[in-house]
Amino acid sequence: MIYYSTEQQITSKGVYAGYKEGYYVFILDNNDIVDFEQIKKALLIQFDLKSEKLKGHRFEIEYKVIVDDIDDEDFIILKLNNLKLL
Repeated sequence: MIYYSTEQQITSKGVYAGYKEGYYVFILDNNDIVDFEQIKKALLIQFDLKSEKLKGHRFEIEYKVIVDDIDDEDFIILKLNNLKLL
């Protein structure tokens, strides 16, 4: 069995849709909906993403897509690394 792990850094723009069921949700400019389950702690200090006040605001979003192959199934994690309010 071959095990692999990859990481890809992505920068995009989108609108914050809110904090829902433990995920930070953004709607990207291409209409993709991205749910981040991991976030840098510094971003939680800088932005109060659990409140409603940033919902609907536009951001530049930097995130990492981490893919691990576990038992012939891909396990994908999205980690929010940086935000810039536009």
